[in-house]
Amino acid sequence: MDLRALPKIELHRHLEGAVRLSTIIDLAREAGVVLPADTPEGLANFAQIHQPVTSLDEALERFAIAQDSFRSYGAVRRIAFEAVEDLAADNVRLAELRFSPDFMCRPAGLDWDAAMDAVLEGLEDARAAGHEVLIGLIVIASRNYGTESAERTAAFALRRREHLVGFDLAGPELEFPPAMFAETLRPVRDAGIHLTTHYGESGPPEYPREAIEVLATERLGHGVSVAHDAAVADLAIERSVTLEMCPTSNWLTHAVPSVEEHPALDLLRRGARVSINTDDPGLFGIDLTHELRVARDAIGFTDDDLGKVTRNALEASFLPADVKDAVRAKHFGWLAA
Repeated sequence: MDLRALPKIELHRHLEGAVRLSTIIDLAREAGVVLPADTPEGLANFAQIHQPVTSLDEALERFAIAQDSFRSYGAVRRIAFEAVEDLAADNVRLAELRFSPDFMCRPAGLDWDAAMDAVLEGLEDARAAGHEVLIGLIVIASRNYGTESAERTAAFALRRREHLVGFDLAGPELEFPPAMFAETLRPVRDAGIHLTTHYGESGPPEYPREAIEVLATERLGHGVSVAHDAAVADLAIERSVTLEMCPTSNWLTHAVPSVEEHPALDLLRRGARVSINTDDPGLFGIDLTHELRVARDAIGFTDDDLGKVTRNALEASFLPADVKDAVRAKHFGWLAA
């Protein structure tokens, strides 16, 4: 199977983690920001992760250089356009891009709504350029910014819901159990906005359990620790919770000791709704083709397994059913083979 040519689906990709090194350099130059290196090759030593770090928190610190790229609405628009351009180049036909308005706008004090408009303009630029990728946007509440920020993000999601397909909780996990955000997320759930949450990446299996039972999350960002407790795995399977798994990211942030030991295949064959994703392609220097190759060559996925995770991703996407039916008919006939 030619993985590069294969039509693909991505559910878990951060806009802030999908910035090209060359773009970081261009935008820094325009803003008068001094970087530790002025070539993509040199900057990779500071803005990318290629070997495991000590923890998820350390990995999140590496975001700082990319985060500082969002210094103008023009920069936001360009980054959104290029994110779609890169997806199209990798033959991804349906993707969900997620971003945290507080994380993205905080460095330069950008207005959240104006930044959202810039993202939408970038997506429209990509459509006008002929990049045939169906995009859904997910807004993130950054847990480490506190409950006030999360409440503001929930209100933002309700205000801009016509442009969103879902809501997410992300950031450091260990100090932020799901129940802490139950009341904050209640208006989001009541409004019918789809919910995915980053749990099970660095925290214990009790966190994914609580996210499923208390928050009623439909998907788990990563969800690696689900594999550490058979009862939690059974719960995820019973509730049809999709696991947005990211093998390279999970290895580099110490969620798993090696990609070969990633639990994605075992969970898939137990009946879990596993999907394969990049997480932060700019931060890790990867694309979805790379992750599918890792799944096949390092973890042991067969072509049939790759078909299953693609079907899972299509079914679990928060985009409307008619949109998914259309993209299935046009690009994913191979799934029926």
